[in-house]
Amino acid sequence: MRVVSIIVTVFVVIGLALPAGAKKRLKLQISKDDVDLVNRTLYFKLNKPADSAQIKIYTPDGELLTEKVELYNGAQAGKKLSIGWSSLLGNEDNFRLDLKVTDVDGFWVSWEIIRFYLEIPHEDVVFETGKWTIRPSEAHKLDSALKLLVGALKKYGRLVQCHLYVGGFTDTVGSISANRELSRNRAKSIARYFRSHGVKRIPIFVRGFGEESLKVKTGDSVDEERNRRAIYIISTFPPEMAGPGSWQSL
Repeated sequence: MRVVSIIVTVFVVIGLALPAGAKKRLKLQISKDDVDLVNRTLYFKLNKPADSAQIKIYTPDGELLTEKVELYNGAQAGKKLSIGWSSLLGNEDNFRLDLKVTDVDGFWVSWEIIRFYLEIPHEDVVFETGKWTIRPSEAHKLDSALKLLVGALKKYGRLVQCHLYVGGFTDTVGSISANRELSRNRAKSIARYFRSHGVKRIPIFVRGFGEESLKVKTGDSVDEERNRRAIYIISTFPPEMAGPGSWQSL
């Protein structure tokens, strides 16, 4: 599942070239609203006349996906400028973007965004009706997912600061409020299992979607196994998903 989001999770100035005793420090201004990931465009302001900007975009593994240079011909200080990039061909939620902006005197400032999103495939745990305790007979399903989760963290955790998101869902049997609480408690049980079995160094967030984000559309009070599910996501940004509530720290 791919989630489109314009949340920027890492705003970092990573390089600055200035002469000793420079009278005016080179500053780059970018806000969250200046990052349009849907239309693949960055907007920014420089406090000195701008000469050019360069974008380089890499996969989380460091492979160069695309690069772009934009010339501004001495655009006045404080003017809102932009630079865009081409489609990342399936990597829209998994990339590192490096921006380097140079002023007319040849000095530069750099900035980066890191986005990473990975949903862990798994077999869903079967809970007893109305309960959220993980039965010993179901633990092997979490153990299999745990191996994939730990493997992904070893591979990508050294490159990006990831969080784990666990979301729970129910079918339409029971009341809306009861199913919200049930799905949240089941998500907590799964998250705690991962935490107690080795996932200790990253923040974990949970959310209960109840019956309001059905995988298979049904009427009320329908016992549909495919709707009694969970998601496990490693990401640098909170997944934007329709449904009640919000992501809460475990």
